[in-house]
Amino acid sequence: MDCVFCAISAGRLPAHRVYEDEHFIVLLDIFPMRPAHVLIVSREHAPLLNNLSSNARDCLLMLSQRVSAALRASGYGREGINLLINDGPAANQHVPHLHLHLIPRYSGDLPQLIWRLLSRFLPLGRKRLEARLQLQAEQLRSVLAGVM
Repeated sequence: MDCVFCAISAGRLPAHRVYEDEHFIVLLDIFPMRPAHVLIVSREHAPLLNNLSSNARDCLLMLSQRVSAALRASGYGREGINLLINDGPAANQHVPHLHLHLIPRYSGDLPQLIWRLLSRFLPLGRKRLEARLQLQAEQLRSVLAGVM
């Protein structure tokens, strides 16, 4: 069976997609660390960064710059954005399929970030979170359409 990101890429699993191109799908993390926590997911199944084709690797940073600009234009991460690739199980990679996290940040949010890190997989407030993800996805899709 496919991994979760391969199934999302093929349209067999739902996701809050905000952008797609030939190499990547941009979607909201369903267990976000901060509001508008975005993932850039490779369309090709590449467990690690060095498994990703050189063509896709060349496009990844450029796309992350565009998505970062869209996040900032939408009011997320104006003070900073963490770009994070967990490259391998020892690096806390839960899904063995390359994906880049863009986590919007602001000054003083560390206590909230730590709390979210500890509680992000608990099923607390899922309905409210899903509604928020839907709104964020619509907002980012609209901004990305202008940025891309």
